[in-house]
Amino acid sequence: MSAFTDRRFRRLYIGDALSGFGDTALLLVLGIWVKNLTGSSSAAGAVFLATGLPALFAPLAGRLIDRVRRRRLLIVTNVLAALSVLALLLVHGRAQVPVIFAVAIAYGSALTVLGPARNALIKDMLPDTDLGSANAAFGTLTGFTRILAPLAGSAIYAVTGGHVLAVLDASSFLAAIVALSTVRVAESDPEPASGRFGAETLAGLRYIWSVPLLARVTIVSAIAFGTVGFLEPMIFVVIQHGLHRPPTFFGVIASLEGAGAIVAGITGARLLRAAGEARVVGGALAGLALASLTLAVRSVYPVIAGAVAGGAAITWFAIAWNTALQRRTPPRLQGRVFTTAGVMITVPQTVSIGLGAALIAVVDYRILLAVLAVVTALCGLWLLTRPAAEQEAVPVPPPGGEKAEPEPAANEARN
Repeated sequence: MSAFTDRRFRRLYIGDALSGFGDTALLLVLGIWVKNLTGSSSAAGAVFLATGLPALFAPLAGRLIDRVRRRRLLIVTNVLAALSVLALLLVHGRAQVPVIFAVAIAYGSALTVLGPARNALIKDMLPDTDLGSANAAFGTLTGFTRILAPLAGSAIYAVTGGHVLAVLDASSFLAAIVALSTVRVAESDPEPASGRFGAETLAGLRYIWSVPLLARVTIVSAIAFGTVGFLEPMIFVVIQHGLHRPPTFFGVIASLEGAGAIVAGITGARLLRAAGEARVVGGALAGLALASLTLAVRSVYPVIAGAVAGGAAITWFAIAWNTALQRRTPPRLQGRVFTTAGVMITVPQTVSIGLGAALIAVVDYRILLAVLAVVTALCGLWLLTRPAAEQEAVPVPPPGGEKAEPEPAANEARN
């Protein structure tokens, strides 16, 4: 079965495609915009750091997601995100660079809610057997978006500047709002407040820890992403000093990553059926390690190959990661599990972005790439050589975060 047999998913997918195109075009241009205004690669890389900072508060967002209707929350969040983008119209020179960072933080805040809330809505919309194909479809969509949106965004920015792009992106949120407004889903009931803020907020962490497969994959991925963040600020150094190209070449790199994501999206559902989520995550991390090494070669063609391979690896990782969390988490905990798992990966990644932005000023970027490759490869090989058991006891926690009683997983994928 495919998720596309459900017309509600098709409608949601189209809305997300149009909205995501505008988001990607603008987000990738923000780094170029800061680079041009300040001349600093570190400042340009710090834009990605600003986008990732709101993930520190993701467990609070997860609690909100599990306490309200997800469709309504998605609509409101899209409206607020559209309004925040319009603040970029105030940027006219270096003095307004903080406005760009403020918009990046607002974007990161919206993404902290939008991703987990959408995944939770899809969990209510589709049977577990279709979740892999749904996540693979979004992986393919990400690939096409990363090919077309950076080129379109870079072209619009080069011709008209960032203001027109900001207006277009704000308008693109309407597509997601319209799609969500016309989709009808029998949502699972939100969890009522128990009065214990700490217990509710930490329920996602306790649940992840109680499911061996989720705990294993999360810990290993967190270690790997503690160096993956080096890539964000480093890519501008690779472009400038390794390839001797202008900052706008970043749009080309992003498009090449999109080509890899398309390949991963097309093959992702099949890989999940054949190998299971844990092995796919491990293979994706090992592939990302190899892709990172090609960036150390001061030649365009190896970097092109590495960008394609890296885009495929990240997309395979996202497909397997999202599917594992959706399948093994009850509906009323989806928000907290997704945001908590996200924080456990995003925090190390965000720290490594900041560390990388500082280190590239004093350390040869090829040394940082070598560190990244070694750590990520070891993490990937660990998951590949120590696959999880095919059947695990998946706890179904009672409301309020009390101790859970395990029961066999009904929809366990092969791992």
